[in-house]
Amino acid sequence: MKIATTVIGSYPYARMTPEEAIVRAVDEQVEAGVDVISDGQVRADMVGIFVHALPGFDVQGRKYNVVGRIGSADKAISIADLVIARDRAAGRAKVKGTLTGPTTLAHCAILQAGAPYKPHDMPKGSQSMVVDRELVMDLAHAMAQEAKFLTEAGFDTIQVDEPFFSMPDLDLDLGLEALGVVTKEIKTSALHVCGDITGAMRQLIDAPVDIIACEGGHMARIDWLTPAILAEKKKQICWGVITVNTNEVEDVAEVKQRIMTGVEKLGAQNILVSPDCGMRVRKPEAAKQKLVNMVAAAREVERELA
Repeated sequence: MKIATTVIGSYPYARMTPEEAIVRAVDEQVEAGVDVISDGQVRADMVGIFVHALPGFDVQGRKYNVVGRIGSADKAISIADLVIARDRAAGRAKVKGTLTGPTTLAHCAILQAGAPYKPHDMPKGSQSMVVDRELVMDLAHAMAQEAKFLTEAGFDTIQVDEPFFSMPDLDLDLGLEALGVVTKEIKTSALHVCGDITGAMRQLIDAPVDIIACEGGHMARIDWLTPAILAEKKKQICWGVITVNTNEVEDVAEVKQRIMTGVEKLGAQNILVSPDCGMRVRKPEAAKQKLVNMVAAAREVERELA
């Protein structure tokens, strides 16, 4: 039983040119044995990398100012780095595209005077802002165009990152509607959500994607999530097994146990494994060893299940 291994996206890149950092990210992911890799997301942060190229934004540093109606870019924004990664991988691993979701983009946008959207609102007692539906949907169509460009270029696995989906009080119905616009033409789509998703999972299980990627530690606490539910919903789970908020490297035995928790709960056929999130802020040597140990643990689990 093959247990596919992947990454969430970002990889360390300090003091390197983007091109050098992509090459290192690809080489180290491939050398670790990861099946589905990323380009390392080294060009900019997850919001800035896209909105700087979208009509309607005036980006000033890390201030993502909306000054007009959001439109779609006339060419792919992230394709160049993915092509570098695919060429470097040279068939040794599959390269996936990674997009930032419209809800997260909307929550990070700063509306300026003259922008044709309702101002963000923070209701009393709420932990999440209310953002204009029209803004979210315009961003969804813009990111759908990016997904179309990537799909046409042969990147048939694309992950959409929506860290805000784990926020309390978020309008998740709107978020999932917008997500469906983005993923409509993606061949194999994944949704990654950071943080504690236990309260949102009953809605996330119906997300318009093929794969849901979350931290395995949170997944393990969801009693109702079963192989039968996944079969009914036609979903796989990407089970996070590597902690990314520390440079301390988990040993193979510890990672193996985390994988086995996912296997025992959901079945080996229903899971992939990955780090909990991106590893941009980790030391390069720690990031690589974490991936090496993750893959080694997955292979050990496969042998035991054979």
